[in-house]
Amino acid sequence: MTTLFYLIIYDLPDSKAANKRRTRLHKLLSGYGTWTQYSVFECFLTAVQFAKLQIQVERLIKPEEDSVRIYVLDAGAVKRTITYGSEKPRQAEVIIL
Repeated sequence: MTTLFYLIIYDLPDSKAANKRRTRLHKLLSGYGTWTQYSVFECFLTAVQFAKLQIQVERLIKPEEDSVRIYVLDAGAVKRTITYGSEKPRQAEVIIL
């Protein structure tokens, strides 16, 4: 199964309603990837996982107020990633016994 690397960045306004959405969005994204910086997640996803995530994000956010950007990167882009102060993005190894 092929996976791609997705960099997901979000920005929601500072209001009570948006704060609730932000918390729900953070929890949602935590189920798909690694929280690396404030409002930034790195995810290795299959096409099916990504499609499911897209539907969930679209249902959760308010496009007229919220901003979510998803950058799709191939394996070559991940290998060329330059990081300072943390480790490079890497897919968790799966061991099947």
